Amino acid sequence: MDLDATPFRYFLTVAEERSFTRAAQLLHVSQPALSAQIREFERRLGFALFQRTSRRVELTAEGRLFLGNARRMVAEASWANQAAREIRDNELRIGAPFYTLHIPERRRMMDTLVSSHADIRLRIFDKTHERHYLDLSRRELDLALLVEPADVTAAADNAVTEADWPGGMERQSLAERRLCLQIPREHPLAQQDTVPAAALDGLRIVLPNRSLGAPLSVAIGRAVREAGALTIRPPEGHPIAVERYGRLSRNIAVSLGWFDIHHDDDGDDVIVRPIDGLDLRTSLTLVRFHGEQRPAAAMVWQSARQLIAGAPAALDFSRRRQRFSQEDA
Repeated sequence: MDLDATPFRYFLTVAEERSFTRAAQLLHVSQPALSAQIREFERRLGFALFQRTSRRVELTAEGRLFLGNARRMVAEASWANQAAREIRDNELRIGAPFYTLHIPERRRMMDTLVSSHADIRLRIFDKTHERHYLDLSRRELDLALLVEPADVTAAADNAVTEADWPGGMERQSLAERRLCLQIPREHPLAQQDTVPAAALDGLRIVLPNRSLGAPLSVAIGRAVREAGALTIRPPEGHPIAVERYGRLSRNIAVSLGWFDIHHDDDGDDVIVRPIDGLDLRTSLTLVRFHGEQRPAAAMVWQSARQLIAGAPAALDFSRRRQRFSQEDA
């Protein structure tokens, strides 16, 4: 099997150069060898691809019609070769948006993979939730580490489009956090251990946008509005920026409780409190598309809880790889 789609590549190069001589130079083959390859390709196809004269080479009508198919074949061969290299090299492709850098569990997972498992070629991608879901479904990602709603049934109901919460995904919740309020220390509510849901009535609260996906944004917005709160839209709507804006503007802000980012100002000027009567939770979730998984992805899926605890000793990749090979035999 020709994984390089050689005849198609030769045909495209001659078609682009309109010259067997120039095409042969670009392909690093002799002109007679290239001409022979094209003649054999035409014989197998059952029609001529080129009209040859002493001065130039032109595509036949059939050749022009075949051009698009040839380009697709070359592209698919390239994708197949890339997939083969990734499987051979035990590559692991994880989607992890930039905000996860400020989540300790995420850092421990990635740091452990990098420092203790050099046999895995790790690649990390920063994209939106919707794009990570799409890449998982296309097998362009193996895993994604995301902050999602803990209630997956409600998340599916809150999705605005299918891209917000597509089917076919498997999820493993690694940790959960309860939705809280970040309150300026001078505010009267900061004196309470919990904030009663009734106290939200008429309260101005800074809310995040859809940067962590529509299902989570819809759930948060609905919960605080049903409690009677008035919403503030900050200049930046990402949850990390929301917390910072709340500190700077001295407004109460929604806090997801995940991020340990350090602020420039005094860390004691705000306090975080749960909302009594509003148990909305988020989950640090490892997501994959259903079906067969590559060895490195399967091993990380099985050992994810040890990894977020920073425990490489719990992972014996060589032994597990041997076991997977035996099971596949």
